Amino acid sequence: MAKRGIDISSHKGDINLAALKSQIDFVIIRVGYGVSGTIDTKFKRNVDLCKSLGIPFGFYWYSYALDVNGAKQEATNFLNAIAPYKNDYSMGCWFDMEDADSYKRNHGMPSNSTLRAMCTAWCEKVENAGYWAGIYASESWFNNQLRDSELDRYAKWIAQWPMSGGKQKGLAVDANSRSGLAMWQFTSAGRFNGYNGNLDTNYAYIDKMVVGDSSSNTQPQPSNPQPSIATHSGSTLDLAVGVMQGKYRNGDDRKNALGSRYDEVQDFINHITTASVDILAAETKAGKYGNGDTRKIVLDSRYDEVQDKINVSSSSSQKTYTVKPGDTLSGIASKFGTTVDVLIRKNGIKNKNLIYAGQILKI
Repeated sequence: MAKRGIDISSHKGDINLAALKSQIDFVIIRVGYGVSGTIDTKFKRNVDLCKSLGIPFGFYWYSYALDVNGAKQEATNFLNAIAPYKNDYSMGCWFDMEDADSYKRNHGMPSNSTLRAMCTAWCEKVENAGYWAGIYASESWFNNQLRDSELDRYAKWIAQWPMSGGKQKGLAVDANSRSGLAMWQFTSAGRFNGYNGNLDTNYAYIDKMVVGDSSSNTQPQPSNPQPSIATHSGSTLDLAVGVMQGKYRNGDDRKNALGSRYDEVQDFINHITTASVDILAAETKAGKYGNGDTRKIVLDSRYDEVQDKINVSSSSSQKTYTVKPGDTLSGIASKFGTTVDVLIRKNGIKNKNLIYAGQILKI
């Protein structure tokens, strides 16, 4: 049975873990970040509190490394910090390999092969020190930047947040809707009694993640693989959205499910990951990535920068549109590759269902 837990850092302040204890099974604690070895200001406080409350915990390190040597140095920093707790942790040691704040993109994004080598270097060093190591990243990163058999031996902690009506489902996500993972971060919008705000929330599919524990070495395998959809009539965009939502899983399961459509869908996703923001913005305005939830899902971590680019371009040209009889905000947003929320904000609209013919809208 999957366990439910949260991952936390100093960004959450002096979180009251005692109030959360009855609602969670474990905590993954940020140790620190970067090659220089900055330790999270709440690291020791959070670890000691978990120990005193009897809450199982694990560790993660947020990487700013740009090469293998940097990743090795981050592993050294991590190991030095967690040394006093080697016999206390039980939920693994995780290398947070992503680019949530665009640091890598802004400082020379390493090649995919270098990114994978960095993961291997960090995990190997941590394992050689006697700890259980795994890799954290978004599903998009695992499907693209980190997609290679060299990382198959390491446990995966995948971030993928199911949506409904344009919002995350939060805690209303079935743990059994995914399989074959060590951990799944299923929302960044978990709400719990005792904390006034959102919390990253996860399902763990392995009971203990420590060296020497038999339950740590066996990851569950995917069951009921999707049937081949080689003759599927859906668009490439529809299939890409399904991939981003985890519908077709990963690796061989995805290849089998997508069949002859695999290469076209994977190329579509790879293009989103590597293309410039200018190209993606132009393609978005042309309708390539759909609208609303579809656009958010398929653009994934690129969504905000692409939407900002579109909004800036529209603002600089002072584009306007005169409302015609029968128009709706959603229809206008679709026509110009923007969103209803942007139109509401730019035009000071109080009621999104109330626009009138002849009204001039800023796009």
